[in-house]
This record gives sequence, C-alpha cells and structure tokens, in this order.
Amino acid sequence: MGVLSELKPTEFFHYFEEISNIPRGSYHEEAISNHLKKFAEDRGCTVFQDPFFNLLIKVPASKGYENAEPVLFHGHMDMVLDKEPGVEKDMLKEGLDLYIDGDYIKAKGTTLGADNGVGVAFMMCIIDDPQLPHPPIECCISVQEEVGKKGAIEFNPANVTGKRLMDFNWHKPDTIFAGCAGDISAYFKIPVTYETPDDSMAAYTLFVTGGVGGHSEFDIHLERINAIQTFARIANKISLQHEIHFTDMTAGINRYVIPGDMSNVIVIQKADFENVNAIVEAVGAELKNEYKIADPDIKVSLTAAKLPEKMFSYDETRKICKAIRLLPCGVQSMSLEIEGLVESSNTLAMINTAENVVSILMTIPSAVTSRRYNILQKVYDLAEVLGAEVSIFADCPEWPYNPDSKLLATAKKAFKNLYGKDPNVEISHSSLELGLFCAKIPGLECISLGPKAYDVHTPKERLDWTSVQMVWDHIKEILKELI
Repeated sequence: MGVLSELKPTEFFHYFEEISNIPRGSYHEEAISNHLKKFAEDRGCTVFQDPFFNLLIKVPASKGYENAEPVLFHGHMDMVLDKEPGVEKDMLKEGLDLYIDGDYIKAKGTTLGADNGVGVAFMMCIIDDPQLPHPPIECCISVQEEVGKKGAIEFNPANVTGKRLMDFNWHKPDTIFAGCAGDISAYFKIPVTYETPDDSMAAYTLFVTGGVGGHSEFDIHLERINAIQTFARIANKISLQHEIHFTDMTAGINRYVIPGDMSNVIVIQKADFENVNAIVEAVGAELKNEYKIADPDIKVSLTAAKLPEKMFSYDETRKICKAIRLLPCGVQSMSLEIEGLVESSNTLAMINTAENVVSILMTIPSAVTSRRYNILQKVYDLAEVLGAEVSIFADCPEWPYNPDSKLLATAKKAFKNLYGKDPNVEISHSSLELGLFCAKIPGLECISLGPKAYDVHTPKERLDWTSVQMVWDHIKEILKELI
C-alpha cells in the first residue's frame, strides 16, 4: 500500500508515487527514462528513445478511433531539486518522501516534482488503460526542461505525425492554457583576481534568509525579494563607507527559481565591524518595511567566519555590486492587451565562481520577441561598460495564442459538457517548451492542462490532490471528442 493509495483517481496517484521513488533531477534522467520506456514497451507501445533520453511513445488507437488524427501529448520528466536547510537527503540517489497534508501532497523537506511529474503520471494512466477511448497517441516526454529546455531543443520530430498537442505543465484545473512567452538565458561573466587578507582584517558571513522565492515566471509579479540583488544592496551600502571584499560567491537553485536565500563570506577591517553591523541592521529594517507583504520573514545578519586565504579586491567587489544592482531584474513590462499579464521580466537566478570568473545566470521571458532581445541588449551594454562578457543559451520562441484553434474549441466544448460552464482561457508569462514544438512541427495546435500546484521549484511545493480528478475527467472527455 502506497502513501497515496487511498486518493482518487487511483491510477494517477499510483503512478505519481511510482515515479516519485525514482530520482529524476535535471541532467540525471536516464533512470526515469528507461523506466518509462520499459513501462510503455511492456504494454505494446512503440518507443523511440534518443541519446538525450527524450522519449516518444506511440500508443495505438482504441477501437473505433483507428482513423482519427493522432494526438500528441507532452510533459517533461525532470524536476527541480531543492531542499530545506538541514535536510540530508541525496536527491540524486533517493526517492521522495511523500505525505498527505489535508488537501495537499507534499514531500518531506524537498521539492515535490509535481512540475512535471503530474504530466508523466497522466500519460502513464493513458498508456495503461486499454478501455479508454482515444485516437492514436504520441507521448513526448522530454528531459532537461528545467535547465534550458535542452530536451525540446534537441528533440527530433521525424516520427511525429500528430498536429494536435496536449501539454500537462499547467496549474489551474478550470483553465485552458493557450499561449505563453518565450525566453532566453544568459551568463554575465565578470573576471576577478585575488588578494590575500592581512591581520587587520576579519571575515563574516553575510546572510540574507527567509525569502519566499518561487517560480521566476509564475511568481515574478508578486514582487518577492531576490536574495542575490539584496545581498549586493547590503554590500554596496557597506562599500560606500568602508572597505569590503567578496570571496567566492555562490547562490541560487535553478534558472527558473527566484533566489530567496543567500549567504557568503565578506572580509572587512576589524575596526569597522560595529559600523558595518549597524549598516546591515539598518538595511534589514528597510527590507522588513519594504517587503512586509511579499516577504515578511526576510532577515539579514552577520556571523563571524574563518578568515579565507584569498579574497577579491575592493574595486572588483564594487564592480560586482554594481553589476548585480544594475542588471535588469523583476518585471520589465506589463501587457497592455491583457490586463494583469506580465509581458517581460528578468530574474537573476544564480551566481557562482569558477576559474577566476564570477558568473550570474539570468533568464529573460517575454511574450514579445523584440522586447526579450532588448532586455538582453541592456545586459550586453552593461557588460561592455564593466568589462564583463555575456554568453547566451536556450533561446526559446513564444507560443502565440490562436483563438481559432480547433483543439482549443474541442477542449472548451469538453469542459462545458462536463461542468455546464465555459472554462477560463489563459495566456501566461511562463515559458513552456511548446514554442519550440510549434517551430519544429508546422501547423501544430497546442493547449496545456493541469491540477493545482503551488510554490513549485521550492521545498514548499504542494499538489492539491482534490483538483486532479477534474483534470483527468477533462482529458478523457477531450479524447472522446477527438474522433
């Protein structure tokens, strides 16, 4: 008996728990890919697995649907790996510890992987049900979605025949997702040299903790604190009055996660500690006031640390502060066509140091291609001024809304058949892989569906299990209509 065995739809939660026992972090999808391949082959499906471990699974039509046009299903098998401080689980080797908390499924101390284990579980249900009426089905399950959409970029559509795609990477059961932004990721690279601290100096760890974080596209409009920018704000304030040196920097989880925490060792003059600590406390009070709604638990502090053997120069520390503070971050433009929709944004998601270079990773989503590239050009311009370099990857086009889509019309009809009302149709600031699939498969029509999930990409991630049945019934009703 599994943890989720009493929940309905039974088949969905059986498979969701099954895949939750298989580690599937980005870049480490071989085990889950092989598991799904065997699962499908054991049920008589034709499976194509490419060198990246993307899967295309062909499911024969049920009786009476043999001549219907094929339907392409899509989800991604990888998940963001993150855990609460102090949790010792090795998420690359161990499965998740699921538990039920009222209406929610959670994982103890870690991300849950509802993004996008939900999609994988739905496809497993469809593959495993010989009584389910449906056209020929082609399930594309991609890899490395969370780290640059590498799977979709490399996916070869040669064996795909369907022109109707249902994706399962959405989080609102009463809504049909029908269009999204594209995005591009970039590294902003600042070269650094090292100095040796002397006996007049002391080291302290500067902490920025308690930020909610969240998904950099779904949650960007909530104005939550970005811990990387906040760290630079505090350090910059210190640098205006006192000597300060950064040491090797690291923070962030994933390019689609707003960093809620950062801690890093700084070096200052011993004699400056009281003044520096006062500055930290003053900025902390400012942050408490500024973010009392979005991030009420934000906290900054200084703790004594071991003096490192090397540190960045004061001038280079100042340069890094300026770069982080001047790089575009947060909402950049709002749509004037759709009320309340973020049109473009940028998130400083990660920072690390390697080979004498501090690299800042950011992701720029926008529903308008020219605006995405204009924000990117600002990044290039700042790099030119500061003597930094920029490299880009994962350039994904937007998925444009098509109000005349027949698939969308069918999905709306199916929803009304079930619930007696029209569904909401939504366009989002999030960037899915569907823009890449539309570019690869001319004439492709897409929609996305999914149950309620909250705080994805964080250890607070939770799936509202009561909303799954609604989506599952909707999927089955759409399939019945696609004859």
